[in-house]
Amino acid sequence: MSKWVDMNESIIKPTLHRRAHGPNYWYRLQLVEEHDDDIRLATPAKLDNCVRWTEDKLKEWPDCNRKAWDIWDFKYRKDAEKFITMFYLRWAR
Repeated sequence: MSKWVDMNESIIKPTLHRRAHGPNYWYRLQLVEEHDDDIRLATPAKLDNCVRWTEDKLKEWPDCNRKAWDIWDFKYRKDAEKFITMFYLRWAR
């Protein structure tokens, strides 16, 4: 039973995109929920937990601004990549 649950569990992935903001660039991080085999689960608790954890970790980071519920902008790519590494260490599948 536990193997079946693991197979159908959603995966939260942080995605990073470069965004133009005037003459400068920002790096936009968004948490995206993916489902194995396109199975849609009715429990968004994992995504909610990841967003709360991310919110808590990033509220003190300089040059990082929250733009939406699941989106943050970083001024520097290295900071965004550092956070993504922390995210994967915490939320490893």
